[in-house]
Amino acid sequence: MVLQGPAPPPMIPFDPNQLIPLIGMIGGMVVAGVVLYAFFKSDLVSAIAERIRAGIHRRRKWSDTPIEGAAVDTEHVAELEHRVTEMQGQIAEMAERLDFAERLLAQKRERSLPGA
Repeated sequence: MVLQGPAPPPMIPFDPNQLIPLIGMIGGMVVAGVVLYAFFKSDLVSAIAERIRAGIHRRRKWSDTPIEGAAVDTEHVAELEHRVTEMQGQIAEMAERLDFAERLLAQKRERSLPGA
């Protein structure tokens, strides 16, 4: 009498453990594809593309007609110079106020120190 055990598993021509990295790589590529698709459909990419298009149009406009924009730029520059002058005056006034406040604090400290 011959006793037989369970039948041996069939021979597979490859190691099943090699499938795990392959499945992981395919899954990673699918996830990366979905992320890239969402990124390229986002508002950020649309804004960047619009900025690039505007830059190209601006360069073409400057190279074609540099004189038309000169009058507008002169007015704009004059306005900006006026604003800068006003801001410089405001900064000078704030510096004077700061100096005055520092002098008041220094006088107050001198009075409060004992033995001075």
